[in-house]
Amino acid sequence: MSLVAPLVVSLREGIEIALIIAVMASYLRKSGQMPLARYVMAGTLMAVVGSIGIALLMAAIWGEFEGPGLDVFEGVVVISAAVLLTTMILWMWKMGPSVGPDIEASMKQRARAGSSIGLVLLSFALILREGVELVLFSMALAIEDATQTYLGVSLGLLLAFAAGVGIYQGSLRISLRTFFRWTSIFLVLFAAGMVSYGIQELQDGGLLLIGSLQVWDINPLLDENGLIGGLAKALFGYDGNPSALMVVGYVSYLFIVAVYYGLNKRHVNHVVHPSTLEAAVIAAKE
Repeated sequence: MSLVAPLVVSLREGIEIALIIAVMASYLRKSGQMPLARYVMAGTLMAVVGSIGIALLMAAIWGEFEGPGLDVFEGVVVISAAVLLTTMILWMWKMGPSVGPDIEASMKQRARAGSSIGLVLLSFALILREGVELVLFSMALAIEDATQTYLGVSLGLLLAFAAGVGIYQGSLRISLRTFFRWTSIFLVLFAAGMVSYGIQELQDGGLLLIGSLQVWDINPLLDENGLIGGLAKALFGYDGNPSALMVVGYVSYLFIVAVYYGLNKRHVNHVVHPSTLEAAVIAAKE
C-alpha cells in the first residue's frame, strides 16, 4: 500500500485543524482578548485526547471480531469512512465560503459573554470532529496495511503542523483554494475505491449475497498486487477482478458526486474563498 493516501488525508485534516485554530486566534487577537486563547487551547488538547481515546476504543472493538464477522465489521468501517469523507467534501464545497465567518461569529458570542466554558466547548467540538474523521479514515486504511497507514498519517500531520506554522508566520505562501480543490478531487476518487472495497468485504463476510459474479480479470495485464497496480489500488481502489456489485458501487458513487457537483457548481467554484479562511490566517498574525 502507498503512503500517499493516508498522507493526503491526514495532511488535509491537519491543515483544516490549523485553519480552525487560526480563525479563533485571529478573532481573539483583533478583539484584544488573547488571554482567552488558553481556553481555546484547552479545548483543543481535550479534543486530541478524546480522539486518541476513540481510536483506542475502536481498536479494542476491532479486536473482538474474527472470521466472517471481521470482514463485515471492516466493510462497515470502510463504507462509513467513505460516507463521512464524502460528507466532508460536499460540505466544504457548499459551505466553504462561510466557514471562517461562522467560527468568528461563534467566538464573538462566547467571548462577549465571558464564557470560558463556551470557548473550551467550541474548540473541543470543532477539533474533535476533525479528529474523529481522521481516526475513522485511518482505521479504514489500516485494514490493508497498518504500518504504511500509521507512517503516512504521522508524516501528513507533521507536514500539516509545519504548514500551519509557516502560513501563520508568513514564511509559507500557498493557495488554500487550489490545495482544497485538488485534494477534493483526489479524495473523491479515493472514496469511490473505499466504497468498492467495502462492498467486497461485506460480500466476503456473507452479508451481501448479490452481485458477486466476477465481471472481468485483467490482473495478467495490470496486477493489483504489482507496483503500478498496487499503487492504483491504494489510491483509487483499482481491482483487477471486481465483482459486479463492486463495479456498480464504484460507478454509482462517482455518478452521484458528479451530479451533486453539477447542481452546486456555483458554490464549488468558490470553495475556501480567500476572503474567509486565508484572510483569517493573515489577520491572525497581524
